Amino acid sequence: MITPVPELNQRKRTDKHLSFAAYVITILILTGILLTLTILMGMHWVWYFFRSQGYYFNYRFSFPPSSYFLYMTGWMLALIIGALILSIVFWWYQWQLYKRRNEHIERIKSLKKSLIHWLKEKHGIDFHPWSGGEIQLSIREKTRSTSFFALWVVFSYLLIPVGIVLTLVAWYWLTIDYYVHEKGEIQFFYQLSEKLKEKNLSFHPAPPQLLPPRNMVLYIILMIIPGVNLVWALWWSYVLFQDPNVHFETHKFWEGQLEKIVHEPKTSDSISSESPLEILKRRYAEGKITREQFQQMKEDLEK
Repeated sequence: MITPVPELNQRKRTDKHLSFAAYVITILILTGILLTLTILMGMHWVWYFFRSQGYYFNYRFSFPPSSYFLYMTGWMLALIIGALILSIVFWWYQWQLYKRRNEHIERIKSLKKSLIHWLKEKHGIDFHPWSGGEIQLSIREKTRSTSFFALWVVFSYLLIPVGIVLTLVAWYWLTIDYYVHEKGEIQFFYQLSEKLKEKNLSFHPAPPQLLPPRNMVLYIILMIIPGVNLVWALWWSYVLFQDPNVHFETHKFWEGQLEKIVHEPKTSDSISSESPLEILKRRYAEGKITREQFQQMKEDLEK
C-alpha cells in the first residue's frame, strides 16, 4: 500500500528487538569453552614439567613426548579460534546496539517531516512543533559515526585504557540518547494530537511505559571501581538492550494509531460504496454545506 508516510512501513526494519538473554548465554558458553581449554592446557603443562624433572606417574591424559607439542599446538590454536569467535560475538552485538540507535533516530526524524507534510497536504494544517530542549535534542539525535565505532574496536585491543574510555562514551550515548530522544517525541506527539483533534481525529500520545531516567554519573563511577565494575557492566549491558526494546514498544503503540489515521479514507473520491444521498448526508454532517443547500440537493436527488 502506498502511504504518504512511508516511514511507518520501515519500523520492523529499524526497530529490532535484541535479546539480552541470548547475548549472555552465548558469551557464557564461549567463555566456558575457553576456560575448559585453558584448564586442560594447564594440566598438561604441569604434567610435562614433572615429566621433564624425572617424575613418572600414571596420568590418564598423558601423551607420548613425540606428540606432546603437536597436541599443545592444537590446543593453542583452539584457544585462539575460541577467543576470536568470542570477540566477534561481542562486537557484533555492540554494533547491532550502535546501528539500531542510528537507524531508529534517523527514521523518526524523517517520520516527523512526513507527518507535518501530510497534515499540510491532507488537512491544510500548518504544524510547526515546538521543542523546549531543541539544542539538547539535536545533540542527542546526532548520528554516531561508524569511524568512532571502528576506533572503539581497534583501541580496545591496541591501547586498552583508551578502549575503556571509548566504551564508556559509547555506552553513555546508547543510554542517554534514547531517554532524551523519547522526551522530545512525547512532546511532539502531544502537539500532533492537538492538531489532529482539529479534524476530529483521535490520537493518544501518552506512552504505555516511559523510559526511566538513568544517573549517568553514577553509572560511570561504578564502571571504574575495580571489582564492582564487572557486576555493573552486566547491569549496564542489560540496560543497553532493554531500554531500546521498551522504547520500540512505545513506538508500536504510537505508530499503530498513526497507520489507522493516515490510511483512513477521508474524501468522497476515496469512498466508492456510498450512495449519493449518503455522501450528501455526510457532507452536511461535516459542515461543508448549509441546511438550505442540503434540503435542495436532497429534493433534487429524490426526484
